Amino acid sequence: LPPDFSRSAAYPLFAFDTGENRAWVLHFEADDYRRASFLDQRALGRRDVSGWTVDRAELEAALGPSAPLREVHWLFHIGHCGSSLVSRLLDLVPGVLGLREPLPLLALAHGRDNPVAASWEPLVLALLARGFVDSRAVIVKPTSVVTTLADRLLPATGRACLLWVDLHTWLATMLRDRHLIEGVLSTEPLRLAQQRPLPPAETDGARLARAWLVEQLRWLGLTADPALAGRLTDLDFAEVLRDPAPAVARLAAHYGLDVPEDWAQRIKASELLSRYAKDGEAHFDANARRRELAAAAEKHADGIADGMQWAKAALDTLDDGDSAPLSLRLRPRT
Repeated sequence: LPPDFSRSAAYPLFAFDTGENRAWVLHFEADDYRRASFLDQRALGRRDVSGWTVDRAELEAALGPSAPLREVHWLFHIGHCGSSLVSRLLDLVPGVLGLREPLPLLALAHGRDNPVAASWEPLVLALLARGFVDSRAVIVKPTSVVTTLADRLLPATGRACLLWVDLHTWLATMLRDRHLIEGVLSTEPLRLAQQRPLPPAETDGARLARAWLVEQLRWLGLTADPALAGRLTDLDFAEVLRDPAPAVARLAAHYGLDVPEDWAQRIKASELLSRYAKDGEAHFDANARRRELAAAAEKHADGIADGMQWAKAALDTLDDGDSAPLSLRLRPRT
């Protein structure tokens, strides 16, 4: 591995294999990170990317003293709620290195109860902490299910945000695509593990609503941890859509970063608000989003009603301290 491996983000850990005790390291440029919506196989399609296959011992020997983990921040999210757009907007803040959905974190989440997989956590975090010469902070947007690992990732690292949308909007988003539904339902065992009991959920709408509520409750639990006091916030994506520049500026400030004076102009010039965040070639703006959601809400009204009814019943089983604030998140704010 190169001599600057231990301090440079130019060599991301692409994946690791616990069975073979080996890992794959790539050679990236800063533009590769900026282009990538997912740090998985989809990040390799634009050009030939070189790399190394190494065993764990070699990886650990090459790492050396790690960069401060307090400079690693998190953009957790409930999934399909604008997180790619928010991550890309944060990329416009000078000094931010945005990492979107690194595969090793997903492997750690799926191997949460596997001691062999868990033993890779310190190494994965240390490798995430590396930047480029101009990097002031690393902001990781993991896959949504990685929030199940937040209790283990947060103690040694920096600040975090949970991005979300109201339940009604989320149900309309998810129910329009069977693949989106299956993606959430396939991770139910992970999402529900170690969480408080909730009423049974049978229909797709109810099961999706349960997944949404579990993530809200998980975040409430984390914010109640005195060790994390002042380090966590949450953000309704509707606030970003209403007024992007100040909403993202406040989020940057939460991470200890200042936006430049020409912040609003930078956002406009980036054209991020008129493009699909996961595919910059596709046009997709706030008006297109509203039309798509309105059509989905009409088409899937029955499924949405199932989910909303389940959520209201579930909130009735919770303490007022949890149910009262969450009841305000069931529908869009007026």
